[in-house]
Amino acid sequence: MPVEIKNLTQRPVLMRLNSGVSLHLSPGMTSDLIVDEEISRNEKVEKLQSRHVIALQAVSKKVQSKFRPGKDLKSGKAKKVKSKQK
Repeated sequence: MPVEIKNLTQRPVLMRLNSGVSLHLSPGMTSDLIVDEEISRNEKVEKLQSRHVIALQAVSKKVQSKFRPGKDLKSGKAKKVKSKQK
């Protein structure tokens, strides 16, 4: 079942997933959907979770079939995201 990872701290979190992709989470942010294979038997994820730095939230399969990260559901085009700069 896919999961979302939430950063529980007030500091940025960086972790490498099993595929080699790095996940950057700002304070309080939640990731897009991540498949189980990316985090299973991942020592870094287990360590961060045991220290209450991140929380894993299971997402039902219904949501997964409707939600495509980075895609507009109607047109299939990528959404433009503006970053907030201080």
